Formats: sequence, C-alpha cells, structure tokens
Amino acid sequence: MADREKHMTLVEHLEELRQRLQYAVLGLLIATGLGLAFVDTLLRILLEPAGHVKLTTLTVLEPFLVKVKVAFLFGFAVSMPWILYQLYAFIDPALTEHERRRTIPLALLAGVLFAMGIAFGYKFILPVSLHWLLGQAGNQFNVLITANAYISFVLFFLLIVGATFETPLVILTLAMIGVVSPQSLRREWRWAYMIIAGIAVFGTPDWSPVTMLLVAIPMVLLYEFSIILCRIFIRPPAPQPVRGT
Repeated sequence: MADREKHMTLVEHLEELRQRLQYAVLGLLIATGLGLAFVDTLLRILLEPAGHVKLTTLTVLEPFLVKVKVAFLFGFAVSMPWILYQLYAFIDPALTEHERRRTIPLALLAGVLFAMGIAFGYKFILPVSLHWLLGQAGNQFNVLITANAYISFVLFFLLIVGATFETPLVILTLAMIGVVSPQSLRREWRWAYMIIAGIAVFGTPDWSPVTMLLVAIPMVLLYEFSIILCRIFIRPPAPQPVRGT
C-alpha cells in the first residue's frame, strides 16, 4: 500500500480524492432522503422529551425548513460511518501497518462513544433539562415555542453531549503527543474532578442541579475510561540496558 502511495502522481491523488468525495456526498444524499421519508417519526421522537408540546411556526416556510433540517442532520449522522470510511480509504495507502492497527479500532470507538452520548443525552439529560426550563414559565408566561427554535436547541444539545463523550479520545491524543501520561492523569485526578465540576456548573444550559449531576457523573466515568485507554495504547519506553564501564 505504501509503495502504491509513493508512485501515485498528484493528478492521481486528486482524482482519488474527487471519487471519495463523490461517494461521501452520495451517501449523505441517500441518508438525507431516508430522513425525509421518516421525518414525521423523527419529529415525534425529538418532541417526546418535552412531553409532545405543540410547536409554533411563524412563517410559511418554517415547517418545511425544519423538516429539511431534521432530515439533513439525521442523514449526516447516519452517513457519518460511510463518510469516515471514505476518508480512511483515501489515507489508508499512506499508513503503516502499525498505524492501521490503531486507526480502525479508534475510529470505531469514536463512533460508539458519540452514539452513547447522543442516547444518554436524549434519554436522561434532555427530558430533565426541558422540564426544568419550561417549568420556569410558571403562571407569568404563556409559552409559545417555535419549531425552528426548539429543534435547533434539541439538536445542538445532543451534539454537545455526544461531543463530550469523545473526551477519552481527546485525552488519548494528548497522551500520544506527550502532553499528559497515564501516571499524571491518575496523580492529578483531584484537579480533573474540579474541572469536571466546573464544566457541569457552567456548561449546562439550564443550571439545574439534577442536570449538573447527570453531566458530571458520566464525565467522571469518561475520565477514568481515558486513563484505561492510555494504559492500553501508550506503552512506557523499554528500559535501556546499562552499559558496563
């Protein structure tokens, strides 16, 4: 593979890139079309954490644009493994066997962690957050939620939670370039927990204590998981033999 990469010309590289981009876009379009076919079901799923509230639209185009947004983001999420595969297929000839053995499991782990974050945020954090936020209206406010505002909030919320679950891979990357080590991560756990507490306090959109707790607990578990990952992928250097004098 590496030899083939060396003998490819610039034009051949560009042609390969063009083909991979075409395949990636085609996969995205197919997945988006699938999202449009089931967009009403997707909207019901997104409305469920708020108790199936009736959304308001302010313009003629808003219902259509909201459905397109939901379908596109659904298509992007579903086609992401296919897009990542096209990226991997493009750079694969330049990878060594050692790099290839690391890239595949880490790419799969990234997808699993992101999906776990989305599922956890949707099932546990989002309902609590929405219930608390909507409850702030009390009797003083008549809550009218626009479709675009609600969908944008929910999708952004889930994206943030999903990205948060990628923390172990971020820490692993820092360990690979020598910024941190498994030993320093274990030694400085108190500072890490304080930072996690700060993120839980200032990073939650509703400032609800329950939401903060739901954010902090998985982040602590992810931090501990990152230490395990670093111990697996970061091997300590072999001791150098002592030369005799």
